[in-house]
Amino acid sequence: MLLSLVPVVAALILITVVPFVMNVRNSLFYYDLTDPLGCRFVGAGNYWSAFRDSGFQYSLLITFVFMAMTISTEFFLGFGAAILASRRVKGRRIILTAALLPFILTPIALSYLWRIMYNPSLGVLNYFLRVLGLPESSWIADPRYALLAVGLVDIWRWSPFMMLILLAGLLSLPREPFEAAHVDGASSWQVFLRITFPLMLPVSGSAVLLRMIDSFKTFDIVFVLTRGGPGRATEVLNIHTYLAGFNYLRMGYASALAIVMLVLLITMCLVLVRRLGL
Repeated sequence: MLLSLVPVVAALILITVVPFVMNVRNSLFYYDLTDPLGCRFVGAGNYWSAFRDSGFQYSLLITFVFMAMTISTEFFLGFGAAILASRRVKGRRIILTAALLPFILTPIALSYLWRIMYNPSLGVLNYFLRVLGLPESSWIADPRYALLAVGLVDIWRWSPFMMLILLAGLLSLPREPFEAAHVDGASSWQVFLRITFPLMLPVSGSAVLLRMIDSFKTFDIVFVLTRGGPGRATEVLNIHTYLAGFNYLRMGYASALAIVMLVLLITMCLVLVRRLGL
């Protein structure tokens, strides 16, 4: 029985542990592909360079702004949609199926779809703005709105995921407190604030935690839509790491950035879990 697990464990080690160990090793060396013979041990030098790098600090700020914008919006939209979906209305299954379509689609495919929609000349969004007599926008080509435009795609895709988790939580709540509140004459708002929301805190915290992990390492949507531009308006931390490694060929520095991202993500998760008592 145990021998049958050996191939699976070996495969997991090969695709997870070995790359991680190699990444940690590379992060301790000056490893620049433009200077392959100059590889040398620098210890924590790459990490110090990261924290002194204004580009890293800017990308970290952009990442936190992106996370705050998307996760908060997805939570409120998902919670509201979950409350509506929890009510037994006619055609609920059809509505739920349609709402889940963005979550099911491949992120690269939907990113290209939105890229076409954002096109200043041929995009459908500017067409509707023209029809309504409103000023057109350059969307992802405008540094002022590019991060918001990318965030809208993320919100459109992940709000159904948030709704799905919160809906499962709502349907699993005990009915007795709600029946007692109804007998006591509590209003719908009072029931939500005093009963629904407190009982939903563990589920809500879990949903936010999952989205925080995924949002912090966002790459595909940003890469397809803007590649971190225009300028550096959408250069989230994952894009900054990618550019350091594959554009500027600073593999040691990029490896250190990846480790820093991992440590930051673990720290944020531990703080959230501790605060919410998950």
